[in-house]
Amino acid sequence: MADPDNGRRLVEALMFGSGTVRRFTQDSPVLPDVWIKYFNARSKREQRIELLLTPDRDSTTGELARELRQRLDAATPHGIAYNASTVVVTLRFDELVRVVLPLTKWWWDNMERGQQLLAQLAEDEKARELLAKALVDPDRYARELEVTAALLWMVRVVGMLAMRFYSPAKKLGAVPRRAAEWRPPIEALARLLRDLKLEEEPGARIFSVSLNRPARVSLDRSALAIKADAARQLFSIHCDKLTWAVVDSGIDAEHPAFRIDGARDGEPFDPADKKRPNRTRVVATYDFSRVRLFLDPDLLTKERLKELYPPSKERSKNVAQPLPIDELRTRLEDLKKHLLEGRSVDWALLMPLLEVPHDAKRYRPPIHDHGTHVAGILGADWQKKTDGETKPRVVLQGICPDIRFYDLRVLDEDGNGDEFSVIAALQFIRYLNAHHDYMVLQGANLSLSLLHDVANYACGRTPVCEECDRLAGAGVVVVAAAGNNGYERVQTAEGLREGYHSVSITDPGNAESVITVGATHRYKPHTYGVSYFSSRGPTGDGRIKPDLVAPGEKINAPVPGEGQRAKDGTSMAAPHVSGAAALLMARYNELIGEPARIKEILKSTATDLGRERYFQGEGMLDVLRALQAV
Repeated sequence: MADPDNGRRLVEALMFGSGTVRRFTQDSPVLPDVWIKYFNARSKREQRIELLLTPDRDSTTGELARELRQRLDAATPHGIAYNASTVVVTLRFDELVRVVLPLTKWWWDNMERGQQLLAQLAEDEKARELLAKALVDPDRYARELEVTAALLWMVRVVGMLAMRFYSPAKKLGAVPRRAAEWRPPIEALARLLRDLKLEEEPGARIFSVSLNRPARVSLDRSALAIKADAARQLFSIHCDKLTWAVVDSGIDAEHPAFRIDGARDGEPFDPADKKRPNRTRVVATYDFSRVRLFLDPDLLTKERLKELYPPSKERSKNVAQPLPIDELRTRLEDLKKHLLEGRSVDWALLMPLLEVPHDAKRYRPPIHDHGTHVAGILGADWQKKTDGETKPRVVLQGICPDIRFYDLRVLDEDGNGDEFSVIAALQFIRYLNAHHDYMVLQGANLSLSLLHDVANYACGRTPVCEECDRLAGAGVVVVAAAGNNGYERVQTAEGLREGYHSVSITDPGNAESVITVGATHRYKPHTYGVSYFSSRGPTGDGRIKPDLVAPGEKINAPVPGEGQRAKDGTSMAAPHVSGAAALLMARYNELIGEPARIKEILKSTATDLGRERYFQGEGMLDVLRALQAV
């Protein structure tokens, strides 16, 4: 079995090492985690890796997707799909090197002479010998060969990985130190690039290549702790004119905690009922965990359509057919033509395909309970009246018990998702707001986390972070969980050691404009301080995060199936802050569309818990003080 840590050490030594000098950055547009992932693959099958490509500034995602389809083998499925800012594709190592690298500006800036030399390697023994010597002593031999540092870098990294590609089971130890030891990587690289002819520059260029990172899931007394109950009563605040996007695993719109005020407990869920339309505060539901299925034209076939929407008797309980089959087929054909032409994503075409209809026959509640729990902390209002009681008894009440929701499902029934789907959901929010003369959505809650490797993207500059910054720049409050990586167990020579982990904020919490939320005790924050699991700052580039903390331990909230459950995590802390932001906008309408002001108000009025700022940010959320400060 391959040792991932050893693989990482070797690849980093190849990328950043140069003789006796160690560099700390690389020029290649392919990020280190991509090379490491391919190196650690133990078989050709594992080498099919899902990547996110960001186009260069002069290219669009549609143009790049079309260029990839033209260059890649059409007989092999590559899952090419695109949104407004990234292209997702599944590639083998040889396809990455032969197809993707030549689409980058780096290649055309550095490899003109390199291509000539690489073409000689298969036939010219002397060229291979000189190149091997140049890898050991570049100052002496590189000038004789007229090779650049970029070409030597490529031979070091890509040549060694090419050996791994052709012989996955072969054990690779340390970086070669003698010229003779470099001959096998050089020969593997020559074999990999054999017959590669690139005479014309590509029609679309790539800026960066990264992994399509996985996304994962990161109330009673907690509302009192942040003074939300006192704030609502003192200011008589109603949030029924505000709508919040919960970008998560899904909200159970059938749950009584989300019924519109006046709907009676036990009434059937059927918004199609003309007498009492839309009895849920979940305005609409869209399933972005399946967005790739509609953005990859290779999947838009009649056979795939039948697989996506089987006959009703065979349909699983979490798949809904949004449109009549004939209309669905026509729409998919239009969408396929649109994508193959490389045009911008048409959300008007996609919306009905992603929608989970809100009617008794076709609605499918989420399987995973995380999103329902998060939405409940933000806006549950569950009241029951039993026999003998004169008025309903409050079972659960969130921070904003009358707020409305958009349910944007980016995590599947196991709570797993990816960066591409999250980015698509965020772009959809911008689309909704841009195509109306009012803000459809005033805020978005992202209680999910994507691990950030500081050796790859600059902190806060990953694709999902930049998308969050764009969304905040468009006037939407974006609240994100800090992550649950503050606690770690480390195996040492003395055994297992437990400790705390700084610089552990996850994406999208690293984004500058996001309100990043850590966790504290639900009603004794001064006593217990920051939760042991809550991710700590600073960010990888030295900024203070989290921005503040909120209750995140044993928070009781709704779960699908008309139930409730206590959960822990910064995922539970984030919707407290989303609720506070909504209360500010409900009280002071001029703050709608001003996420930076809202963030500053919440930070400046937080209560100092007396802890390190990289643990607590500005301190504990205080809703009442925030409202009084405006």
